[in-house]
Amino acid sequence: SNRSRRPSGIGTMTSTILARQPGKLGLCSQDAKDGQACKSLEPASTFAASLDGSKLYVAHDNGVDVYSTLADCPKLASIPEPGVCFVALSPIGGFLVTCQKPSKVEGEKAKNLKVWDLSTMTQVFSYFLKAVNKDIWPAVSWAADDSTFAVAVPNAAHVFSAADGFATFTKVTIKNLHSLALCPTNTFGRLVAGFVPEAKGSPAATGLYDAEVAGEPAPRARKAFYRTQGAEMKWNSQGTALLVMSFADMDATNQSYYGEQKLHYLPADPKKADAVTTVPLPKEGPVHDVQWSPTGDFFITVAGFMPSKATLWDSNCKPIYDFGSGPYSVVRWNPFGRFIALAGFGNLPGDILFFDKKTSGACRQMGATRMPAVNATWSPDGRQLLISTVAPRMRVDNKAQILSYTGELINTIPFDCLFEAVWLPAAPGTYPDRPASPQRIAGGAASGGAGPKGSSGVARPSGYVPPHMRGVSGAADAAAASSSFSLGFDAADKGGKIVPGSSACASSVASFFANRVAPPVPGFDFVDGKAAAKNAKKRANKAAKAPADGQGATQAATASSAVEAPAVAPAAAEGAAGAEGGDASADPVKRARALQKKLRLLQPLKDKLAQEGEASLSAEQMAKISGEAALVEELRQLGVTP
Repeated sequence: SNRSRRPSGIGTMTSTILARQPGKLGLCSQDAKDGQACKSLEPASTFAASLDGSKLYVAHDNGVDVYSTLADCPKLASIPEPGVCFVALSPIGGFLVTCQKPSKVEGEKAKNLKVWDLSTMTQVFSYFLKAVNKDIWPAVSWAADDSTFAVAVPNAAHVFSAADGFATFTKVTIKNLHSLALCPTNTFGRLVAGFVPEAKGSPAATGLYDAEVAGEPAPRARKAFYRTQGAEMKWNSQGTALLVMSFADMDATNQSYYGEQKLHYLPADPKKADAVTTVPLPKEGPVHDVQWSPTGDFFITVAGFMPSKATLWDSNCKPIYDFGSGPYSVVRWNPFGRFIALAGFGNLPGDILFFDKKTSGACRQMGATRMPAVNATWSPDGRQLLISTVAPRMRVDNKAQILSYTGELINTIPFDCLFEAVWLPAAPGTYPDRPASPQRIAGGAASGGAGPKGSSGVARPSGYVPPHMRGVSGAADAAAASSSFSLGFDAADKGGKIVPGSSACASSVASFFANRVAPPVPGFDFVDGKAAAKNAKKRANKAAKAPADGQGATQAATASSAVEAPAVAPAAAEGAAGAEGGDASADPVKRARALQKKLRLLQPLKDKLAQEGEASLSAEQMAKISGEAALVEELRQLGVTP
């Protein structure tokens, strides 16, 4: 069967899809044929599932209800907190974070961000959060073991510990702090990453600070960058490295309609502080997606103008594998960090490639398909991919589709309106990390699912052959060649393993800088080279026709040429050289300009000599002053009066 088998002893909801619809939350079996017929929990506006999938926390206008996922999904408890618009669970699931829209109670700002202890269903923390939107959610950053969480407040980070019931906090002062991300582990101490936006000409920056030291600690590592409105910070699961994707809504170079993004790397180890860098992405353009492996030892970037380029990096920011170029914008790891889905969703055709990552970092394509969608998520067993077409991105044809890890379609569940579709989690250790089945991969290749490397396996139509050319030798081949052209694929970019120290590795790391086009200098107008050269030639010819004793006219022409734009100088020099019968390879205009600059630089030295005497000048400075006569004489030979 294409479907993964359910381990014995696991509840009936193990292979369940959670489908958020208008006013309700549906629980659909992966075998369901109609999303509207699935069991639903009402009312519901948003939800969170426990780590082991045993409980659901469903928010609505009147509060948050807690449901069991067994049998008929009985309600276990309720939190009377009206108006909750966001919910999130701590990593282990011991605490629930809720947030309401900002409001005032009796003229004072109501604390709308709250943390609840789920063992006692009591509130342990509250704070007023001014900005409430999905871009900053979750506003509370947790350690992986639920022992610590941090909240960004004006000019500081407050770090709370479960040791005292989150009653007190350590204040880490970070001026102009905008957002933060707490390190999930304490391998190198309890670190907090803080982002500070641009202010008064100062660049934006992200730094790593010791969360256990109160006051204003110096950052262990810091990266500054300009042209940034915000940043998304992602720690790896091991807590050894941080990726920072800075972004701006406007692209200062006017090359991208979708703004500008840059990716930066900061290691947590203080011994590797010099390794802080901007990730040298191999292709110029926006950063579409970046995801750490669940094991924390690799990450994948999808970046560049279409066709974008996907690259696998190790945790030390070294390129390992090149997936090639294609119409891709999304990358997803399965829960074990073994299988990879590389897809192009949104306004892209929907190509999905499936890869098997080996321990060495080499990747093998297992299958491919083309199915337009909006979101994608792997199943808890890591062998099925759930893709969904949801509103408001698409108001019609909303559905959830299940694919095998080789790209075969298993099931399609239609919905009238679907906002979100995800798998119900399974407890850690429920499923083993199983490698790909050779029979499945061979079967996918035989059925057309596993296309050639870097392709989606979708058959392309042959090129059009005009009626009068049909039957002519070579016409069909020419049409086929023309039909192979694509703006979404680069046939020359096949990708493959990147060997450290090889030319391919150097190219992958440095091609961004080699191919980068420098942005125009603000206020620097474009110079029409042809028109400028023509005018300069006219001035030179006019100077050549002047009487020999008309030195004033010659000087005026030369002075005018000296202040022309760089594009004018070669033409002016050519005219002057032809008129004077000099060497055409020399450039008297540039030489005269350089001599005049040297004379200007000598004037401050001469003034200092006159005021303080020779003792105030060095021997080198005196030598420059003594050479003034030679500079003046050379200028006169060029026809310019000093």
